[in-house]
Amino acid sequence: MQKEEQTKWSPKQKKIIKYGLNGLLIVVLIAAWIWIVKVGITKGKSYIDDALVKIEMQNIENHQNLVAENEALNREIDRLNEELNEMSDKVVDLNESINTFSLDVNALASSIEFIETGLENSIVMQSEIGNKIQELDNRLKELKNSLNILLEAPK
Repeated sequence: MQKEEQTKWSPKQKKIIKYGLNGLLIVVLIAAWIWIVKVGITKGKSYIDDALVKIEMQNIENHQNLVAENEALNREIDRLNEELNEMSDKVVDLNESINTFSLDVNALASSIEFIETGLENSIVMQSEIGNKIQELDNRLKELKNSLNILLEAPK
């Protein structure tokens, strides 16, 4: 009998049950949709958080690498500055040597000029001596001729 009562529902009851089931279905679908959206938001947030953590870790690693490279570059710059200072000292030494050589060259040039003047004077003196010797030689020949004339002259 109860089966008959259950199966015999009035159209109004069927309509209420239909609306009730449709309402329940809508509520379940809305709840499922809300749950899916919440799960999606949670997973999306988790994915974004994980991505941000990875990016932060990568930035930390990059920062550490840059700090290490910067330290290496600073050491290289310090080494190059030391080399530049050494080269600067060598350039100063070379300039001093060049100045010393320049003074030596000037002294040598003065000596050469003095020697050239001395040589010129010596050449002039030799020329004068040569002229005097030639003159004396000519006089000597004249004296010889005169002496020959005197010797040939009657006595």
